[in-house]
Amino acid sequence: MSTTPRISTHNLPLLGEYDIVVCGGGLAGCGAAIQAARQAARVLLVERLEVLGGLGSAGCVGNFCAAEGGLAGQGRVFDDILAGLRAYSAIGEENGWMIRRNKTYRRENWTFDHRFLPLVLQEMALAAGVDILYATDIVGANVENGRIQQAVLHNRSLMQTVRAAVFIDTTGDGILARHAGGEALPDDPQLPGVIKPSNMMFMRQTDRPAARPEVEPVGTDGVQPDYSVWPDIPGHLALKMKLFHRKLDTGSGQGYSDAVIAMRREEPRFAEHFRQRQGASHVFAGAAPMLGLRESQRIRGDCVLTIADCRAGRRFADAVAYGTFTVDANETAEILPPYQIPLRSLLVWGVDNCLVAGRCFSADRLALSSARTMATCCLMGQAAGTAAALTARADDSLRAVDPALVRQSLIAAADKNQTMTKYLEE
Repeated sequence: MSTTPRISTHNLPLLGEYDIVVCGGGLAGCGAAIQAARQAARVLLVERLEVLGGLGSAGCVGNFCAAEGGLAGQGRVFDDILAGLRAYSAIGEENGWMIRRNKTYRRENWTFDHRFLPLVLQEMALAAGVDILYATDIVGANVENGRIQQAVLHNRSLMQTVRAAVFIDTTGDGILARHAGGEALPDDPQLPGVIKPSNMMFMRQTDRPAARPEVEPVGTDGVQPDYSVWPDIPGHLALKMKLFHRKLDTGSGQGYSDAVIAMRREEPRFAEHFRQRQGASHVFAGAAPMLGLRESQRIRGDCVLTIADCRAGRRFADAVAYGTFTVDANETAEILPPYQIPLRSLLVWGVDNCLVAGRCFSADRLALSSARTMATCCLMGQAAGTAAALTARADDSLRAVDPALVRQSLIAAADKNQTMTKYLEE
């Protein structure tokens, strides 16, 4: 019986050599890449889509979550993102973009025009000197003695490798970290099953709504459509679809595909449900091309941030980021005090030169449900980018980096923002 030989990834063409390679161009990845490049590191940002911003762009999630302290103090990169959106009149009540304030949970939702986020992020990255490689997947890693020597890429040039001193996994799925031998954290007995996804779909107002047959407003599995209504550009509005009661597993390839199929099948029914009850003059105007993923794989780090840490507002000697948002997992909500995120939760256990930031960082499920917001992910990315730049500059180990230097760099870059100083100081 014949077998297909495996391709050796050690003999592939070398794309180039960098100080730092960042895998994933969402808010965490952009925070990491821009922060590191601003510290004179040679940085490559690899993104599997053709836009930066992740859920904030391709996922059409035009909403920044904030709690105590508001959006201020999430780092210089995030402040610059907000400034860039304001330059396009794409955020802020003065530009018609709503800030929803929830008094019960003391949190805010700053809506923005997600269409402009890719423009802002790309120009910020290019201005900082970041090399961007779009439409490229991470498909492997060459590892020797616990260090990633090369990441294996696949795009229209087929398979190539890229070499770096430090790698940062901001894929949200821990793709590179797992290829390199990193361990995914197990299911969480406190909240079994992943945090369920949502999906953004859009309705357009028209004076000539199309004639539609009556459709029974229930989902394909008999569950009533559940959604919230969000603002969009004039004449449009967004529906945030929720499938909290479905048995969906977004942590596996087939599970994620099944979740996307479930969402797509529900879109016409959700649209008709809204038309019958709230918006007879509206018609379905499409949906986000990317699922509103909330959890995939959490990677074990040197420290696992727990919900007990968050509830206690724990402070860490190696704190490099912080969170203030509520627990937000399926239908579970809980107010949390400000808590710190340690550098050790960004270090991949068993891999010497890889960090994780964003949705795949080392945390239990309920802690992740707070820290997964875009602003906090961006701040984690900036911390990872700072630590990576310090490591590459010193030609040293990530675990030899002084967390105090990371904190000082973040605070200094943010012009000693009082919110950041307050939450990051020991």
